[in-house]
Amino acid sequence: MNTMPAPFNHNAQAISNTLTLIGVVLLHVLGLVWAAQQLSITEPVITPPSVVGVLVAPEPEPAPPPPQPKPQPEPKPTPKPTPKPEPAREEAPEPPVTQTAPSVPTPPAPAVQQAAPAPEAPAPVTPPRTDAAHLNNPAPQYPALSRRLGEQGRVMLDVYILPDGSVGEIKLNKSSGFPRLDNAALQAVKAWKYVPAKRGNKPIAFWYVQPVSFVLNN
Repeated sequence: MNTMPAPFNHNAQAISNTLTLIGVVLLHVLGLVWAAQQLSITEPVITPPSVVGVLVAPEPEPAPPPPQPKPQPEPKPTPKPTPKPEPAREEAPEPPVTQTAPSVPTPPAPAVQQAAPAPEAPAPVTPPRTDAAHLNNPAPQYPALSRRLGEQGRVMLDVYILPDGSVGEIKLNKSSGFPRLDNAALQAVKAWKYVPAKRGNKPIAFWYVQPVSFVLNN
């Protein structure tokens, strides 16, 4: 039986050990690269809401009717004096009879109408706010699957804000292109509280366009 020389066996063992060491080092390097990629995905950046709104104008109050002029009393016609009977005289030729036209009552002068007061200019409207410190509105949660798939976009929501600052109605204005991101924005914003819009010092209902951006920083 032929046997391999001892130097050849030694070299083969050294080559095998070297290849094993190289494989271990490569596995460690690949593990470090994978961990660095995972750490590079940060939390989503939610852009602050911009102040963009559409005012729901309340029904205008009707202007008070102008005061009606008081009716002027019509002048009473002057009664004709009743002629007193004259004492009997000797017959004499009767003078010609003249008739007097009845007096016509003078029509009342037209009443002067008072000018209606000019309507007051409406008070300025202050749009709602979400950036007040006491509100503590939580940011929408970035869906885990959307993060893994790299889904990003901006959602535009129509929010009907009641005078007490709560959300009365919410609907999608413009999609981000990904239903998961749209639903995450809807679920978060419908629970938000706002500083309500005001006309002067009075809180009013207000339609507000709320943007929410989902951004992955790679």
